[in-house]
Amino acid sequence: MNGLRSLLPHIARHRAVFVWTLLSNLAVQLGVLTLGLLGALLVSRALNGTEGPALGYLAAALALTAALCALATWRESYVSHDLAYRILADLRDRVFTSLRRSLPTRRAARHSGDLGAVALSDVETLEWLFAHTAAQLLVSGVMLAATTALSLAISPWLVLAWLPCLVVIAALPWLFGPAAARRGTELSAANAALQAEIVDTVQGMRELAAAGALERRRRRLAGSTRKLTLAQWRTARLNGAEAALSDLAVAASGTAALAMVAGPGAGIDPVLAPVAFTLATAALGPIGQISALLRNFGALRASAVRVATVLATPPSVPEPARSAGPARGSLTFENVGFGYAPTAPRVLGNVSFTVRPGETVALVGGSGCGKSTCVSLALRLWDPDTGTVRVGGTDLRDLADADLRATVAAVPQRIGLFTGTVADNISLAAPGAPDDDVRAAAARAGVLSPDSGFRDGLDTPVGEGGRALSGGQRARIALARAFLQDAPVLLLDEAMAHLDAASERALDGALRQDAAHRATLVVAHRATTINAADRILLLEAGTVREVAAWPPPPLPRRD
Repeated sequence: MNGLRSLLPHIARHRAVFVWTLLSNLAVQLGVLTLGLLGALLVSRALNGTEGPALGYLAAALALTAALCALATWRESYVSHDLAYRILADLRDRVFTSLRRSLPTRRAARHSGDLGAVALSDVETLEWLFAHTAAQLLVSGVMLAATTALSLAISPWLVLAWLPCLVVIAALPWLFGPAAARRGTELSAANAALQAEIVDTVQGMRELAAAGALERRRRRLAGSTRKLTLAQWRTARLNGAEAALSDLAVAASGTAALAMVAGPGAGIDPVLAPVAFTLATAALGPIGQISALLRNFGALRASAVRVATVLATPPSVPEPARSAGPARGSLTFENVGFGYAPTAPRVLGNVSFTVRPGETVALVGGSGCGKSTCVSLALRLWDPDTGTVRVGGTDLRDLADADLRATVAAVPQRIGLFTGTVADNISLAAPGAPDDDVRAAAARAGVLSPDSGFRDGLDTPVGEGGRALSGGQRARIALARAFLQDAPVLLLDEAMAHLDAASERALDGALRQDAAHRATLVVAHRATTINAADRILLLEAGTVREVAAWPPPPLPRRD
């Protein structure tokens, strides 16, 4: 219940729409009750031999009520779903914001497919809560009071016909609650597991095909699908049993009302039998609807808990209370120590170096020595355990996220590309940038050169994940992004690894054209890229020292 309660404040952000949802729902419920009572009264009068204008008036009132009820039902459906989709849009935004702030994390990583299930399926499941449950719970109290008053007006005994059945229906969600919670958790977990398998399969299709593992993967997907199907079957079986008991209670209520009319002592006119039957079943209507909606309680609860867990995840790096604004100047690591886990050995022990504006510094070392960790710290994906990382004397921890992105740009090892055009992917670095600026950045990165392979220039389509592009083309787009961002600190993490020698020389020249105002840190393995830097820093054993060339000359032999 805590997970569900934690999501209810999202309704408060849309109070006006929620009030309209309540009023529309109340109008529908009152309209349905009035429609049933008018129909029952019309039947009663007809059976009693009433003729003439009275029946005509009742029939006209019935037709008018039916039309108004249809209009109110349409309006209620529109308003309730408008409320739900507004809240879901807000919730998705908050989930993605929380994921952005909390990832990457030094805690155990969650699977991308699982996170996708939270951001999409789990949030979508909560549509039932916001569109069909929250307002209905409040309206049901009003409807119960109305049907109770009308039943008492006919006979106090009539209340006894439906009250026990109402208690039974109201108790069903609580009786089935523990089992529903287990089934909902099982269903949510099975759905997330299948989505994770699908994400892995789609992303690794080429590798699976090359390894001849597609058939094994197909069997694995089939197994996950069977688990999901079994979870769905168990959930449906439980919901079916609860629905059957609820329908049985409604039937018992109507039967008891008719028996009370027929029996002596109740004081109910037999002519009012249709009205009594309608009231006995209508009294259970709102509770029955709530019971039907709460059959999804297990799935709602599981989804709510998963979403609430993501929203409550603390950020990997906290936002400053007040930003110092974008910074300019040297990139400085001062006595920086960092480890990925409290009990694991530190990757960086005591690292200190400075990259000044106009200077290109190469950071080298063996695999796993912490080069990419330094890049991540400079991007403030994490904060150092000890020491500080500064730009121009400003601690990165004092920069808001937007100011940090205006201060530090990076070309990572793994370049993320999205469906769209080359221009769309370049402009991610500066949304809304003028077309001329995008074109200038692309030209500097060699995207528009005849040998780049972009047949339509900036309009060349980029497929999902950029899989249709070569490594060199992906690197050019990433460099164009960095040029467009024009930050005073530039981090190149194996940016030239996928380029041929000629392209590397061209891009190195482009980088140096306006490097006077920019501090550039290069992580690379190519000797040509490293030796083209102004200084070379060797990172080993958690510390850094300057070397003259790379690879360093071999030590003299000792005979």
